[in-house]
Amino acid sequence: MKTVRRFVFFGLLALIALAPLPYGSNRPWAWSILSLWVGILVLLDAIVAFADPVQGERRFMRRIAIPAILFIPVVIWILVQASPNIWPLATHPIWAETAAQLGRNTGAYISIDPELTRNALMVLLAYAGVFWLAVRYGRDRENAITILKFFVIISISYAAYGLIVFFAGWKNILWIPKSAYLGDLTSTFINRNSYATFAGFGVVASVVLLIKVLGTGAERQISIRTALRNFLGKRMSILLLPIIGILICSTAVLLTHSRAGAACMFTAVIVAIFGMRLTATPSLTGFAARYAVIGIAVTGVFIYVLSGDVTENRFAGVDSDAAIRMAVYEPTYNAILTAADTGYGYGSFEPGFRIFKSRKIAGVSWDHAHDSYLEIFFGLGVPGALILLACLVMVGLHLINGIRTRKRDQIFPILAIAILIQIALHSLVDFSIQMPAVGIVLFCLIGVGWAQSFSSMRYNANTKGKEMPLNT
Repeated sequence: MKTVRRFVFFGLLALIALAPLPYGSNRPWAWSILSLWVGILVLLDAIVAFADPVQGERRFMRRIAIPAILFIPVVIWILVQASPNIWPLATHPIWAETAAQLGRNTGAYISIDPELTRNALMVLLAYAGVFWLAVRYGRDRENAITILKFFVIISISYAAYGLIVFFAGWKNILWIPKSAYLGDLTSTFINRNSYATFAGFGVVASVVLLIKVLGTGAERQISIRTALRNFLGKRMSILLLPIIGILICSTAVLLTHSRAGAACMFTAVIVAIFGMRLTATPSLTGFAARYAVIGIAVTGVFIYVLSGDVTENRFAGVDSDAAIRMAVYEPTYNAILTAADTGYGYGSFEPGFRIFKSRKIAGVSWDHAHDSYLEIFFGLGVPGALILLACLVMVGLHLINGIRTRKRDQIFPILAIAILIQIALHSLVDFSIQMPAVGIVLFCLIGVGWAQSFSSMRYNANTKGKEMPLNT
């Protein structure tokens, strides 16, 4: 059974590595394969858990119960939306019109496009599956560290590829010619904002890892000269990975020329630094955070001088873009009020929004609302959206509590809450969380943070000092 557990763990790592490759997995065939792979891993893990349960399985189920209880009704509601003739009084009027035009019964759905709703549910379940696996395998400290370092390496790799393509002047994504964002760095993604979010995760993860390395062994106050001697010596090789991650990934973010991507990334970095600064562990006190702030600030200025001019110019056009966005937001809000109880079907924004578009934007196809919150309410209706968001809020509150109560390894809940805030802010003006590669990484890192958010003191008291067997 240990071999199967190792297969599942490395399968999760492979998912993180490969999800961004096929255009951020934002193609039906890509997210279908991704979802199938997650399903196989969850199934294998379940078989192993029943056949050879490790110590702490009941405790795990109790801890995950509340998010699961909140999430399951959302899944059931989406299935109801995508199933015919379940709730005749709530079905969308388009199905009656379709049946009248065709002269036959086509089924009556709440969702205006059941196929899109099923696809969106498949991706949502993949996110949940990754969170589940990350929580289960992230309970082991070595697994958690491996996931963090592995993601930093992966984020560096995709950023390096993007930089090579950008400076070489190639207009391709892999071997396919780019059709949009020709002057922006997008790596293997189509949308610059989505890649900016992904690379931003890499920057935040690198910053957290850097402060962790700097703080290790810094229980006592030492001079700058002594610190430099130590870090330029045997520990310099350890520092290279997070330093390279910060340099390459932050440069890539600025070269995407995504205003919200850059702003949300810097916000998340600030959250992470202050989280590390306020932590109770002596090795992560002011010493590491103080010098990390100085180094990151200098690096940020240097990178901005090299690559931030276009991004700055794009900030000057905020007003004109805001007018266009409001032309989308206002009819979306009105549409939500029209079907507040039922929504128009999860993931079916594009066909559902058509009849609400104003003349100002009538000639443009809007696949997304450019505000994930509005889109969730549009698709699920108010009750379903509130339950789904409550699930995420509950996870965030637990991460904050874990930062307060843990006595070691707070880097994992700190990283998780930082990127959760990053995506929460970016979702106000974009839809990056709906890109499967972004969502997979997000919920993997949040899952690890959740797993490492429980007090080790309570754990040791309950287990009388016994450690949980390794999952790998």
